[in-house]
Amino acid sequence: MKYKIFLLLFGASNILSKRVFQRPLSNGLRHKHIYIPSSEIQTKEWRQQQPWYKGGKHNECELYQFPLIEEITQSKLVKTNYRLHANDYSMKENNRPMNQCDGLEWSENFDAYLNYYNKDFYFNLKLICDNGGAQTRSIRETYHFMNYQMEHIKNYKADFPKEKYFINILDGNACNRSMKNFYYLMNKPENKFQKPYIFVGDMKQFQDYWYHFIKFPW
Repeated sequence: MKYKIFLLLFGASNILSKRVFQRPLSNGLRHKHIYIPSSEIQTKEWRQQQPWYKGGKHNECELYQFPLIEEITQSKLVKTNYRLHANDYSMKENNRPMNQCDGLEWSENFDAYLNYYNKDFYFNLKLICDNGGAQTRSIRETYHFMNYQMEHIKNYKADFPKEKYFINILDGNACNRSMKNFYYLMNKPENKFQKPYIFVGDMKQFQDYWYHFIKFPW
């Protein structure tokens, strides 16, 4: 009988010690896991059926992605006009690049900025559905944009006042089919140093990335 009581007390104290002294887990109590469809099923028909879609002329894709990112990060995004230069890979705020003679050498602007745990996050957002020449051109421009990101980190990281991350959230089934091309860029041997500072994937993958690598920075 005494032996059983000893085992009971020992087991209880062992459980309590684990609960008190173990590192907190990144579980559902710390964040809400949001259901997000994979980009693989985000076709043109899927997009047309969404309540936020109004014919493609009202920036609806941004209106879909912004709230999801803010819910995942539990932070407010800020719109930005920062761009990367195709020649020297510098990064500057540039509202109207086409007013300058080198306007075509500036990339598109990043869609959003977030300061989180004293780290800079710049977001590039896409939602490209189905096939076509316009979709291919958009995906190619995104590929070049990501290459500029790689070169910017390679050339300027030593001058960053704090860590900088580039987040490329590429939704839509056209992006899904081209993901192998973006992974090819990420996995080039010459990009090994820059790779940890760049994310590419759809919104569903971004949620997992944020919770596992950024949200709990212990």
